[in-house]
Amino acid sequence: MASAALAVLLVAASLASLLQQTAADGLRGDVNKTTPAGLNLLSLASSAGGCSAADGAQMSKLGSGNADGTFPKYLAVCGKQSYNIFFGFNSGKFLSCVERDTGISSSCAQCFVSSAKYGADNCKWSCFFGSWCGSSCLNCVASANQETAACAGVPVPSAATCR
Repeated sequence: MASAALAVLLVAASLASLLQQTAADGLRGDVNKTTPAGLNLLSLASSAGGCSAADGAQMSKLGSGNADGTFPKYLAVCGKQSYNIFFGFNSGKFLSCVERDTGISSSCAQCFVSSAKYGADNCKWSCFFGSWCGSSCLNCVASANQETAACAGVPVPSAATCR
């Protein structure tokens, strides 16, 4: 019985180490890095639910909407700061900003990269040069929200239309 518990702890520690490396890779912008064994760490983190209960509580505390201080507004500000018209979207800068400004973990912040990148790649006119909370921007990025919610594994505050 004790050896089974030890084995579970070792597996958990190994997974934690892999997820920590994934977070470090994400901060450097290496979000699709694979291990020497070919395991995609981002997929592993995503399938396990990237956000903890504490992350869920923090996001809930910030809340939904579009006002300053809400979770969606923090994501929008970080997304805009992480986009450069000449160089495109910087995933590492986005991750750092989201972690710092919202207080969620790196593995949780990683779940929002694909949606932000999708917005930068496909919705820049309506989101970056228009209004991030306008209906045209929110409708454009809506298709990426399901993947984000699945990765998070906890309820994610939603943006409210401002126009």
